Amino acid sequence: MSIKKTGSSTNIHNLSRLMFSYLLPEIKLSLEFSERKFLLCIADILLIASGIVGSLWYWTHKSGRTLSLELVGYHSVWIATMGIGWLIWMFISDLYDLRIAVKVKRTIRQIIWGGVGIGAIYLIYYFVTAPASVNTEDAVALRFAPALAIGVTTILLLAWRLMYAVVLGVGHARQRVLIIGAGVTGKILAESFKQYPQYQPIGFIDDDRKLHGKVCQNIPILGDRQTLVADIERYNVDEIVLAISNPIDEDLLQMLTSFHERGIGVTPMPVLYEQMTGKVAVEHIGSQWYSALPLNKNPFDTFNRIGKRILDLICGIIIGSIFAVVFPFVALAIKLDSPGAIFYKQERVGQYGSKFTVYKFRSMVQNAERNGKAQWAVKGDARITKVGNFIRKTRLDELPQVLNVLRGEMSMVGPRPERYQFIKELQQQIPFYRTRLAAKPGLTGWAQINYGYGSTVEDASIKLQYDLYYLKHWSPWLDLKILLRTFSVVLKMQGQ
Repeated sequence: MSIKKTGSSTNIHNLSRLMFSYLLPEIKLSLEFSERKFLLCIADILLIASGIVGSLWYWTHKSGRTLSLELVGYHSVWIATMGIGWLIWMFISDLYDLRIAVKVKRTIRQIIWGGVGIGAIYLIYYFVTAPASVNTEDAVALRFAPALAIGVTTILLLAWRLMYAVVLGVGHARQRVLIIGAGVTGKILAESFKQYPQYQPIGFIDDDRKLHGKVCQNIPILGDRQTLVADIERYNVDEIVLAISNPIDEDLLQMLTSFHERGIGVTPMPVLYEQMTGKVAVEHIGSQWYSALPLNKNPFDTFNRIGKRILDLICGIIIGSIFAVVFPFVALAIKLDSPGAIFYKQERVGQYGSKFTVYKFRSMVQNAERNGKAQWAVKGDARITKVGNFIRKTRLDELPQVLNVLRGEMSMVGPRPERYQFIKELQQQIPFYRTRLAAKPGLTGWAQINYGYGSTVEDASIKLQYDLYYLKHWSPWLDLKILLRTFSVVLKMQGQ
């Protein structure tokens, strides 16, 4: 990557930065991860609310009525449904994923589909379930205001998200990052930056003089700590990332402290890597082994566990009802498709290493493991039946596990339960692998929605990184996020 900045596009970016610095000298245009997500969410909420309230006001103005709390209460069903529906759709469409938020075509497509979907729900609710005996004035009240609100909110969200992609997704709004350490850890971080356009890696700093002047991952190695001050001032660096595995010495610590005092962010690689990828870099934490483990004690741990169990029971009852409805159809399809049992049961390892029996709809031929040895399923596995392929994609094969959830052997969300043979093998090859047994296994999980099914040791290592992130950052909100994303996976038939 060339450091010399040329071209009209770069000149425009630099000019916009200069103007912004004069107008608001204490505020940087480049935003942190959390700031960008917060901005997206708050702006969406305000625009959706504005679109709904504005449409309701316009209708009342045209019909000679007065906008009042009583009128809002009368229309509360469609107002709440539309508001919550939009937010859920934006979420399951990954439009709060910063990598997706800057992709203009995908953003436009998803928002338009959201408007179409909410419009369809509106039509079903009011033209199918609404009472037939409504007078003309009520019909206008029931149909015109919501229809207008759908159109207005769609337009407002499109305009805002396009503005975000154009203004905050270009060079002048990117976080300029200097990486200290051009080793394996630094290379992995540089590779990760390619998926996150909000970061602009300026270069590497490394004390190995043999590397100076070379290029790593299309990023130049600028020099060593002796040039650090000059490089930070020259390239107007926003953040320094420590991509070194060994403890830093006193000299470098003093330099980093002075940069921090000047408002330049100083972030260890494992921390930034987690923020960007939702994974814990277990293979590249070096002496910072503690950063891979969920060591912090939550002061509300007891209440959280109670809340999680209540959520498990509520979701378990709902999914159990769905299971009861689809059971005869799935069972018949399995029987007609291939000989063998309807259910498949297997021993798995749960929390703290306890063993339990997990239940699934059979998706493979009978006696798929003829030699008695545990085998991973692979993509295009010949053992998977035609019906099995469908119920795997829709996750219907997992429905019987609701019995494990209701019995307390599993949770709705958590690391997937694994077989003892695999755990015994993987814990010898992957650091921290048994740490995932600290939580109840889940019907779905952070690794499942972000990576999917794994069939190799490398896959298991990547999924562990997601599982450790879940254990470190668990909260009721993260569970809710995973459940919503799982719903999206089921609708899109992205299961494996």
